[in-house]
Formats: sequence, C-alpha cells, structure tokens
Amino acid sequence: MKVVLTGAGGFLGSHVARALLEKGTLTDSAGCVLPLQELVAVDLHPITQAWSADPRVKQVTGDITDPAILAAAITPDCVSIFHFAAMLKADASKDFAAAMNFNVRATIDLLERCREIGTRPKFFFASSIGVYGDGHTQVDNLTRHAPVSSYGSHKAIGELLVDDYSRADAVDGRGLRFPMVLVRPGRNSTAVSGIMSGIIREPMLGADFTIPFASDLRMPVTSAHNAAQVSVQVNDMAADRFTEGRTFNMPSLNLSVADLADAVSTRAPHESKVGTLSWRMDSAIAGIFNGRPEAIDNRWALDNGLMPDANAATIVDHFIDDLGH
Repeated sequence: MKVVLTGAGGFLGSHVARALLEKGTLTDSAGCVLPLQELVAVDLHPITQAWSADPRVKQVTGDITDPAILAAAITPDCVSIFHFAAMLKADASKDFAAAMNFNVRATIDLLERCREIGTRPKFFFASSIGVYGDGHTQVDNLTRHAPVSSYGSHKAIGELLVDDYSRADAVDGRGLRFPMVLVRPGRNSTAVSGIMSGIIREPMLGADFTIPFASDLRMPVTSAHNAAQVSVQVNDMAADRFTEGRTFNMPSLNLSVADLADAVSTRAPHESKVGTLSWRMDSAIAGIFNGRPEAIDNRWALDNGLMPDANAATIVDHFIDDLGH
C-alpha cells in the first residue's frame, strides 16, 4: 500500500507519519487491510525527524501548488492521502493571496489529481473548529459553519470540496476538525496555541512560565499524539459510518486553563527539574478566545469508537514522550 502525507514535516503531520509507520497497516476503500509499503512524505523542506529514516519513507520536497510535485507524489497506486499541508491562521491573515493559493487552490489541485488518476483513493482532510463562528459555547457535527477568519473559511471550503469530490466518486473523503492541538514544541509567542502549549512545554523543559489567561478559560483540546491516532482510525473507517458528514469534530477534552496547570503540578514531582507557573492576565491575548467554542460534543465520535485523551495528565505525558523522538 502506498500512502501520501502532505505537510509531513509539520507539527501534526509528523505525528501522523509516526502513527502510520508504527501501525504498519491500513484499510483500503474495499475494506481490505494491507501493509504500508511506502509513505510518500511531502513537504516544502527536507524532513529530518527520526521517522524519516524508515526505509518505507520516500520524501518529495516542494510546493504542492506545483503540478510536477503533485504528479510525482500522487500516482495511480496511491491508496490513501492525508492532507495536512496548510498556511495557518496567523500567516493566512497576513497574506490573503498566498493563503488562498495554498489552502484552497492547492486542495482543489490535489482533488483534481485524484480524479485524474481515476482510482478513487481515500482522502483525509485536516480541518479545524475555526470553521465555527463566534457565540457557540458547545459545537457538534451539525453546528452551522460561520467562520470569522480566512483560515476558517479555507477549511470550510475544503470540507465542501471533499464532500463534492466524494459525491463525484473521485475520492473516498473523510476528515477531522481539530481543536487546539497540544503541545507545540517551539516557543512561538505570536500563536495562541503556542502560548497555551507553554503552560506544559516550558515547565517540562525546566523554564518558568507566566500564564496570560484566566484560570477558568475553557477550550476543547487534544494531544498531537491522540489527534494522529484518531486520524489513522478515521482513514480505516468505512464511509457508510459517516452519518453526520464526511468531516467531523475530533473527540476532545473540554478543559480549563486551571486543568492544564494542575496536570503540570501533578506531574512535576516525577521530573528532575520542572519550572514554575505563575499568573498574569493579558487581556489582549485572552481576548482572542472571546466567542470561541468552549466544548465539543463527543457523542458521535464515542459511538464510533473514537476516543479523546484520557485526561490532561495524559497530554503532559505525551509531550514528555515526544522529547525522546
């Protein structure tokens, strides 16, 4: 079985690559379980993570807006495609034209390439709860999309495209709307997910961290590890189980900032050197969360065997495990 993964060198894409290689088998659209023989890892830059040395990995380095890159990556023997390449929210808001080209036109080109090869591969689309508008305290799979950012709009468009190309029998589409994915490794002070990740990342790396959010701020979150595991599960599901659309919400923990801080405090005695957490509210940063969903309704996912992380401490443990990879 040949599988293609775009954005393979990114934060979440890299976790998906590891999950695919560790599992070693995938289910095709006919329901047959097949061994993973080749993972085509597509990224703008050469991938250096340890998993890239696996002999099953073939790297394709370049821009997915380049037809030659698509032709090299997606061939008729491709059984599944995981599309994680994207220009994220902060960058998309700064350069509308580039984001439209990379997030929308490239997705169309990928789907068109699938239609051209004529083998109806599975197509996993990485979406986001950014498709939802302000004012939803809790969302489910049927909550109306009303994005308030270019990134959210691009993801909503991508979901519709996957639905349409599935109706046209060009792909067997499926996907997840990811919430905040923790723990991002880089110290990126401009990305909200990076700042939220700091609550776990910095103490576990031995640094002190000042939390700029109110302790009772709530949000749906997932570890990158569980997001990757569920992505692989969704690939293996039969399409007739998607009773609430081709793309649905990632099963998530609905936590407060205090829950994350408590998980760090609980884990601290088991580590040799852990930084301390303090609190200083920053209304400008905290205001970014105004109107965002505080919780995801997990009932459909649970009914289909898709589980969130066990608890906040599990997210901390996954980050500690990631430090060894």
